[in-house]
Amino acid sequence: MPKNYFQVNRSTSLSALTAGAKIHVIGVSGVAMAQLACLLVEKGYEVSGSDTDFWEPMGGLLKRSSVKLKHGYKAENISANPDLVIIGNAIRYENPEVQEVEIKGYSYSFFPKLLSELVIKDRHSIVISGTHGKTTTTALGAFVLDSLGTNPSWFLGGEALQLESSLHVGTGSLSIVEGDEYDSAFFAKCPKFSFYRPDTLIVTSVEFDHADIYKDLESIKKEFTKLVCNMPISGRVLVCDETSLMKELVAEWRAGWRGTLLTYGCKESDYALLKCRQSDGVHIFEFRDPNGRNYTGTLRLTGNYNAQNALAIFGVCQLYGLASQEVLEAIGRFTGVKRRQEVRSSSNGIVIIEDFAHHPTAVLKTLEGIREAYPKHRIFVVFEPRSNTSRRKIFQNEYINALSHADIVAISNVVPRHNDTGVELLDVSDICATLRKQGIEADMLPDYVALKDHIISKAKVGDVIVMMSNGSFGGIIPEIVKGLKVPRGDTHFLHSA
Repeated sequence: MPKNYFQVNRSTSLSALTAGAKIHVIGVSGVAMAQLACLLVEKGYEVSGSDTDFWEPMGGLLKRSSVKLKHGYKAENISANPDLVIIGNAIRYENPEVQEVEIKGYSYSFFPKLLSELVIKDRHSIVISGTHGKTTTTALGAFVLDSLGTNPSWFLGGEALQLESSLHVGTGSLSIVEGDEYDSAFFAKCPKFSFYRPDTLIVTSVEFDHADIYKDLESIKKEFTKLVCNMPISGRVLVCDETSLMKELVAEWRAGWRGTLLTYGCKESDYALLKCRQSDGVHIFEFRDPNGRNYTGTLRLTGNYNAQNALAIFGVCQLYGLASQEVLEAIGRFTGVKRRQEVRSSSNGIVIIEDFAHHPTAVLKTLEGIREAYPKHRIFVVFEPRSNTSRRKIFQNEYINALSHADIVAISNVVPRHNDTGVELLDVSDICATLRKQGIEADMLPDYVALKDHIISKAKVGDVIVMMSNGSFGGIIPEIVKGLKVPRGDTHFLHSA
């Protein structure tokens, strides 16, 4: 086979397959790929999948399904003559199963293309994009649209408590999907959102991230600009113009694209966020729409950034002619997404919250929201710099600023990886030293065991412990709960205390 066997324009569509076709998924344990595998089973395909392990929560989902699971990556995992092999975006060309696909000339595809076929198809496509807040905003939008009886299709890169799954194909005319700016596959070096054909687009924010694939902020801005300016003139874009950078992008996009562009999120926006306050465990936000009408909404999530997310969804629903009061009532019932302000335990005087925040802006905004909800408590932040961007020294000073909003900080050390050649890693010891000079107790821990023991030894009654990572802290949260003699209890979401 030629070296260029893997190309986007040579990938196979589901429409090319016959009923009962055999499909193999390489890298099946991720939220997206696991949900896709299960959906394909529901549609009558014979599905197998491989991964290095089958982590929860997707592991349980897969094991309860009829997906045939293969542990580890081996050429023999691919049965003779599969009709299609789906290659996950974390899978490298050197993977033995990928090599088998190339050697045997099997048909292949990748997640964004299949998502577009299954979920977006000929529906009116709503895409939620941006550096921060995509998953929560998509989940909120799917919940509201579903609550109002539109029977939408959706995809989000997380687990929402009130949705039956993260990937759903409905019978209605609307789809709402999370549009990630990360690569689509090793042979599709373009953002996933490139394949989602938005009719309506939300851009929550644009900042530098994904340092492993983007060289600078300009390269990220270029991709978002391309996304906006390639939309049809009939399209609508809602942009949070809270920052000077976003205001600049709004001006650039309005000059380069003739569709409808509306802003939201601050007092001067088209959808103007006028006031936010916390009261009896509820976040209350007041806003004005582009027609000058004033509204008051409530949220079970805290933080002004979640009010901005809600305002974006309100705007989208208004554009589709949905009843404003019904939209606000649905927004007020939304309880959130796992690992976004998720309270893992709240007993014996100690609250343990898990959050996906890992970019310094997300860390800062999350801590501001938690401080607002728990103004009289000691905020104990546990941070794991694990993502490709957070492990690098790019945001050294920004992390110091964000973490200075805590009362006590514990940070896991950055563990070197095989591809760190020439990369300057985050200086965790310097962050801790700087925080200590500001009067904040801060410690660097070498591994998960040391981190767990440190938290258990330092925690006090009245603490709000905030565990921040894009990973799972090596599964130590249940051990911390047990060590603090806090019953596991049911998972719920942040509210005032």
